[in-house]
Amino acid sequence: MDEKLQYKAALALAKRTLEFVGDYRTPPTPHAYELFYTVAAGLNPELNEAVAGVIADKCRVSATDAERLYQVFFADDTTNTKIEEIGKKLNAEVAQTLHMLGFAAESTKSYGDSLGKAERELESDPQSSAAGPVLKSLVAATQQMMETNTALSVNLRASQAQVSDLEKCLRIVREETSKDALTGLTNRKRFDILLGDAVQEAANSGRPLSLMIADIDDFKQFNDTFGHLAGDAALKYIASCLTSCVKGQDEVARYGGEEFVLILPDTPVAGAVQLAEQIRKSVNNRELVKKSSGRSLGKISVSVGVTGYEQGDCPESFLHRADMCLYAAKQAGRNAVSQIPLEDHSDFAREGVASAGAVDAVLETAVA
Repeated sequence: MDEKLQYKAALALAKRTLEFVGDYRTPPTPHAYELFYTVAAGLNPELNEAVAGVIADKCRVSATDAERLYQVFFADDTTNTKIEEIGKKLNAEVAQTLHMLGFAAESTKSYGDSLGKAERELESDPQSSAAGPVLKSLVAATQQMMETNTALSVNLRASQAQVSDLEKCLRIVREETSKDALTGLTNRKRFDILLGDAVQEAANSGRPLSLMIADIDDFKQFNDTFGHLAGDAALKYIASCLTSCVKGQDEVARYGGEEFVLILPDTPVAGAVQLAEQIRKSVNNRELVKKSSGRSLGKISVSVGVTGYEQGDCPESFLHRADMCLYAAKQAGRNAVSQIPLEDHSDFAREGVASAGAVDAVLETAVA
């Protein structure tokens, strides 16, 4: 394909990408653009199927949905893990080498002592004067070997210390990259991993597992009224309310924007609903005040969706059901908790959106 045709094809893809962003009311972030560009180009059938599923369910692709899909199909969280594993293996190899050198050094020392003893015995025997120079040469070589082994051991121990420092730095970096910068909660990427592990554990053990999604009500209006700094403060406030309400093994994460998620191992749905009510009341119980001016920002509230793991669930189906419960809480008037998923959420759909079949047809279309 010549440059002119390539340009036209790229332009057509860009146009189709922007149409997707507009049609499905997705905030035009770089991740969302890359997501829909790949969909428009038909480069990943599994991605197209996943996007079509979201649109069929919600008739739109929210910022949260776009980021979740991006993390699943584009983001790579394995680099730090692989480097850390290599560091551990290297450290183990160095430790093993040091152990072997220590054993060799002891053997060499023992051999050197034996040669020294033999040399002294021969020196006391006049008839063995011919063997003396040979033994002295062997003793000197042995001594040199001992010194070399000692120097090598010192260098290896220094290398082992450096590898240990590297492992420590990698652990710190990994912890930092798994945290949300604003709230300090677990971030979306780490949450996806933890949810997968939790679902697998529940499937294997049969123990209860609940999932909760909390969304700040009318957060855009709050931001528009009081500014983004006040919005950031509100997000931190929600994070503190959530962490103060959960127990040790529960995991709280910022899912994206004003949404938060909680993984609740060994917690049946009834207990999760009680916790959700506790959180809802805790959030709405306090009036927020701007520190710099003392201006009242009023109270904020959250809507919460709660669901329990069902046999056969995958992380996506589990999360989707919790999301539908959140929609039900929103439809109930906000500042509410729901454990019943909203099956018919047409009220949240954009008027005139194509049917699921038409969506599939659109997503299957690629620029020739």
